[in-house]
Amino acid sequence: MRFISEDDADSRPLWMSPKEIDNPSEFINQFCSLHSLADCRFYLWQMLANSVSTETPHINASAGEQLYFFENLIPFIEAVFLLQQTESEEILNLPSEKNSCGGRIRSSSPDKDSDESATDDPPLFGQNENSKLRKKHKKLKKHSIWYRERIHDPFQVIHDFFDASSLASFKANFYEVLKATSEDQFYQKGSPNEVLHYLERFESMINVAYLINGEELGIRFMNSKSDNRHLFQLNQKMSHTLLSTDQISDPQKVLASFFEYKSLKEWKEALIEINDFALSKHPAHEWGVWIDVLSVFVYSVKLAEALYLIGRTYKE
Repeated sequence: MRFISEDDADSRPLWMSPKEIDNPSEFINQFCSLHSLADCRFYLWQMLANSVSTETPHINASAGEQLYFFENLIPFIEAVFLLQQTESEEILNLPSEKNSCGGRIRSSSPDKDSDESATDDPPLFGQNENSKLRKKHKKLKKHSIWYRERIHDPFQVIHDFFDASSLASFKANFYEVLKATSEDQFYQKGSPNEVLHYLERFESMINVAYLINGEELGIRFMNSKSDNRHLFQLNQKMSHTLLSTDQISDPQKVLASFFEYKSLKEWKEALIEINDFALSKHPAHEWGVWIDVLSVFVYSVKLAEALYLIGRTYKE
C-alpha cells in the first residue's frame, strides 16, 4: 500500500510520488489515458456494490483490478486537489511554500522527511560522509514508491524486515508474486493486498542496500579458517542459499552486483511493473512488457540473503 500518514495536520499529498507531485497535470493525463470515464464509473460501482453486498461478491471486476484502480485513484484525487490549491494561490497572489520536489504546496506541518529537517545520520557513517549520505537519501526519496521513511539506522530496518518475515517465507511469497505477473489471473495465494505489502517490505531492503552499498560498515566478515564453524552455522540457517562461499564471506559484493544488474531507478520501475501485473488478470507479455522473472527472483533473493548476513554479523 502506498505511504500512509495518521497526522491529521498533514495536508500534503501522501500517495503521490515526488515526481508526480512535481507535475500533477501530467499524472492526471496519465490517469485519464489509463482509465476512461466509463471505467471509473464501472470500478467505483463494483467496489461499492461488493463492499455492501451480503451475498457472494460480483466478479465483473476482480479483486486485483479493483485494488489496482484504487491505487491510482487516490493519487489522482490528490493531484486534483494539488492543482486546485495551486491555482487558488495564484489567483489570490499568495506566497506558497515549495516542497522538496518543487511542487507548490502549503502545509500546516513541516516535512518530517525533508533533507533539511533531518539532522541525525545513521550511526555507521562518519561525519565526512554526511554530504554523500544526503545525496543518497535525496535520490531514495525521489524514487521511492511505497516505502518512504527516512532510514536513520539501516540495521534496524533489516531487523524489522526479518522479524516480520523469515528468509524462507520471503522467498516463497516473492516467488508467488512474480509468478502471478505471467499468469492469466491475478495473485490468488492470499489477499491481493498482500502483493502491496510484500513489495513495500522488499522496497525497504532495496533502500537499505542502496544506502550501505560501497560504505564502510565497520563489520568484520568471515575471511579466515577460524570462521569456518561460524560459516557452517549460518549455512544451516540459510538452507538452499543462492550465495557462493565468496559472497557469504563478503556479502557487500552482492549489493554491488544487485545495482550493476539494475540501477535504483530501474529496480523501482520493475517493482511497479510487478505490482501492476500481479494484480491484473492479464499476463505482462500480452501488454508487450517483458519481466525477466528468473533474474529478478535470483538477484532479489541474493540481496535478501546478503542483508540477512550483514544484519546478523552486525548484531553479533
